[in-house]
Parts: sequence; structure tokens; C-alpha cells
Amino acid sequence: MVKLFYPECVERRRQGNVRLAVATEDFGKPLRQAIQQAGACEVDGLRLNARTEIPSEEFSDTALRQLRLRVEERQMRVAGVLFPSRRPLYEQQNLERRLQGIRAAMGQVRKLGTQELLVRCGQIPDPQSEETVRTKDAPTNAEVDSLANPFSFAPTELIRKEMTSAQQFHMLAEILNDLAREGNHVGCTLQLQLASFQADRVRSLLNQVTSGPIQIVFDPAAVVMSGGQPVKSFRELYASVGYIRARDALRDMDGTGAEVAVGDGVVDWTELLPTLSEADYTGWICIERAGGDQRADDVRRGVEKIRQLISFS
Repeated sequence: MVKLFYPECVERRRQGNVRLAVATEDFGKPLRQAIQQAGACEVDGLRLNARTEIPSEEFSDTALRQLRLRVEERQMRVAGVLFPSRRPLYEQQNLERRLQGIRAAMGQVRKLGTQELLVRCGQIPDPQSEETVRTKDAPTNAEVDSLANPFSFAPTELIRKEMTSAQQFHMLAEILNDLAREGNHVGCTLQLQLASFQADRVRSLLNQVTSGPIQIVFDPAAVVMSGGQPVKSFRELYASVGYIRARDALRDMDGTGAEVAVGDGVVDWTELLPTLSEADYTGWICIERAGGDQRADDVRRGVEKIRQLISFS
């Protein structure tokens, strides 16, 4: 048994509170069929994709209620909603459009009977660094003469202010405060997907968000691929974890990594799962597969593996 390290936890296990979920998008089917296949996995919930499966411009309140009913008829609940984006939350390019999409998804969450909205935060900028960070794929004024000329006809969207890492950090905190404030009104809690889990930086960011609740999505595969140790990272951040993506990964000698099916990577689930239990974690554990040729089968096997390990822990 892993030694208890949480002073506020009582010495007991809460296996009955473990809630397993899967993501409908991993089944590669239209939503109705994906819900049916997810139900066959005998999990407690399923996670939806706000952009590809329930776009706000196509789903009315009536359609959302019907979707929720369809899920509940199969003895499941909606286990959060993901709003995916190609760029980090604080990236200036298409920022307003990104925020509009997030706000629209926030309005859907409560109507689906859940409260978790997963959004991509990306790499948390260094709040102490004054080094200028260039926007990815964005030309600088020095590189494009027309951008340096105030009388030029260069497209407005190409003229972006270069920011330091510290400025990006504070910008991210402002964005999260605005979103958390709105989340309070609509009954939605933001769950941040991180590129890496540097405990000090994560705590610094969350301490800056005071307008409403906000939590992080713990992803052991992301921890592995960024050079960390899943159990250690969870121990450091457990109080801020509100959602878990159960993914696995391998790390190469050159410092890169690759996501793989649960059980095929280096994540020590026999240690991590008891650690979640000892931390009294009661949120969703969503078994996912981001790639591969057999995503649906990998997810099914992952559910069985996690369930077996929980029953023996």
C-alpha cells in the first residue's frame, strides 16, 4: 500500500465513489452510435466534444435536453464537455473567437446535467520572465517591412503586440478570472488542460484566479511526455485536480514522447490509482485514446484494465 501523505484524509478507501467515463469521439461514430457504444462499456459517464459533436449554433435547448435524456436512458451521465482549440488559451491569434466559443460551451454544460468544461490552457507562461515571447507563426515588425510602417495596408490581424512571458501569464490570469466569473453565473467549472505540470507555476496561476472556482485536468500521459512522474505530480497538485484523463504514454531517449493505449506505456497504474483513492478523489476518470488505428478497442481495454485494478486496490 502506498503510504498516506494527505494529512486531511481519513484512513480509508472510497472505491464506491470512483466514476469511470469515456469520450464519445474515441469511437469514431456519429453521436447517437457513439453513445450506444459507450453504454456497452458499462461506464458511469461520457465526455462530449463541444465543437465537433454539439456545436452551439446547431443544438437548441430542446436538443440538449433530448441528448441528456438519451444518455441517461443508458444509465450514464454526461461526464463533462471538452472545448478543444488549436492554440493555448492566451494566444492572441483568434483570441476573441476562441473566447466566444468557450462562453457558448459554458452555457451548454449545465443543461446537459454536468458542470465541468475542459479547455486547453497550454504551457503556463513563466510569471517571472521578462523575455519576449513571439507568437507562433506570427511575423514580427522587423521581419515584415509593411508591418513596421504605420501607413501600410498590412492586414490588422497580422499586427500583433509582442509580449513577455510575464505579460502572457497575467493576460492568462485575467482571461481565467473573466471566464470563472461567468462560470459562476451559469453553473460551470473550468477544468484546465495543461501541457506540463510544474507545480509552482500551476499554483501561482490558480492563486491569481479569485472570481470563481477553477481546477485542472490531470493527465498522466502529458506528465510523462513532459518529463515528469505521474504519481509525484498528482501528490503535488491533488488539491487542484477536478478531472482526470486516464491516458498512457512512452517517453523516448531524445526527450520526446508518444501517447499509447492505457497499459502500454510507463504510467504505473498500480500505484497511481490507490493514490487517487487515498486523496479522496471523487471526480471523473475518463479513459481516452488520442490517436492510433484502434481507438475504440483501446478505450474498451483501458476501461477493463482500470476497473480490474480498482477492484484489487
